Amino acid sequence: MDSIKFKELLLNTAVCAIACDGHVDDREIEALHKIEKNSPYFSATDLSNNLKKSLESCSKDLNIFMKELFVNINNNKLNTVQELTLLEISLRIIAADEIEEESEKKFINSLKSHLKVEDYIITQRFGEIPYLRSNSSEFNNSDDDSFEVSDIKK
Repeated sequence: MDSIKFKELLLNTAVCAIACDGHVDDREIEALHKIEKNSPYFSATDLSNNLKKSLESCSKDLNIFMKELFVNINNNKLNTVQELTLLEISLRIIAADEIEEESEKKFINSLKSHLKVEDYIITQRFGEIPYLRSNSSEFNNSDDDSFEVSDIKK
């Protein structure tokens, strides 16, 4: 996947992580801006302008925005590093407000279910994440991986 398309996919993943709990927290936006400044993930892009557009699009219909994100992930050939980057950005953003809501955990599991990276590699990269379900678990029900706005805590 080319760099510009991946950055767009990464930004949309970050937006989903920010919005999936039904609240756009300033600390999550700040975390994304820190990632932009301290890493090459979003270099050479106008993050503020693109972030605003993506947040507006996402706020219109979170379910549609996420479904489009997951379709884009499924339709693009991502390498292991790109897949781990999608997870890393999402994990860092949902941890930014120091509260990991159930809807955020469900989003991470939904995201993970669309990635091909092995559970072992994820554990090696991020350590044990108690709420992260294994893709190969006999208890993993793909129906539980679908994220709906109704999952958001009111």
